[in-house]
Amino acid sequence: MEAESVGAVVGKNLERLRRRAQMTQHEAARLFARRGAPLSRSKIAAIEAGERTHLTFADVLVIAHTYNVEVAELFDGHGPVAIAEHVVLSRPVIRGLLRGTNVPEGSVSWDPQTHQAELLRIADVRAEGDAVTVGKFRLADADHALAQRLNVAPQIVVDIALQIWGNTLTEERDARVSRFGALDRGERHAHRGHITRELSQEIEAELAKQGQITQHEEEIDEQE
Repeated sequence: MEAESVGAVVGKNLERLRRRAQMTQHEAARLFARRGAPLSRSKIAAIEAGERTHLTFADVLVIAHTYNVEVAELFDGHGPVAIAEHVVLSRPVIRGLLRGTNVPEGSVSWDPQTHQAELLRIADVRAEGDAVTVGKFRLADADHALAQRLNVAPQIVVDIALQIWGNTLTEERDARVSRFGALDRGERHAHRGHITRELSQEIEAELAKQGQITQHEEEIDEQE
């Protein structure tokens, strides 16, 4: 599924909100004006059509304020969103960020003294000595392979993996393999393959649940 621009996503939701209120674009323009934001009918039409691909955060705030909704509602729906040139996030992740709920599972109980450092993985960054190489490491082989198989952006796979385990798919796989201790090459390879398949199925199921991909019935039966 191809990522949409912020402008396209917000535009579709602006149209949804306007239609839900049973308003014409002219009436919507008057509503914006009453809230101190003089958006013309033509500009509203352009936003709804996805022609304003580079909406500012201020624009998004104005729309949310005018329709009296939380900002997260302007990212309603499913599918990836290109929020920057090289950054793609799923809509659930964006909504979680806007609502302040997008944190790794179980992190609420972490020590307050180290909570922020653990969330940002500061130790990893410092150990590498280069944040760029850390970023490349996070999008490692298993994540890329699954993203290619599912025909989605690698960042989408990483986002879902972080939601589920707090690790990328590659990191989680390697962590679980390491629990087996010393293994010969053949055993390690077999465990890596088996664990990768299991973890990939979890990610695929979550992506299907969020509507970002379509699972085939036989795949669902296998997981059950």
